Amino acid sequence: MAKLTGTIRITTKAGSDKSGAHFEVAFVPYSGRVSAQPVHVSTNDDLVQFLIGIRLSEDEAARWAGRARSEGVVLIPSIERTEDQLKDSGLLQ
Repeated sequence: MAKLTGTIRITTKAGSDKSGAHFEVAFVPYSGRVSAQPVHVSTNDDLVQFLIGIRLSEDEAARWAGRARSEGVVLIPSIERTEDQLKDSGLLQ
């Protein structure tokens, strides 16, 4: 079970006719190639729960979600997780 280190990128996406406003969460590795895929989260509360699910503390998750809502794009640096943890959260295929 290999550990991957990288950045979690949270992007706020404006709504369109097909989909409403949502957050796009993606894992960007520091090195190497992985089959990463973005995860779409619809509300701020769902984003907090998703971040808690990838093992951020509740306080950190709420802080990052608030910054993503106000700033549009947020990078959470130095995230180290196993491939299985990232697959379980949907960030890897």
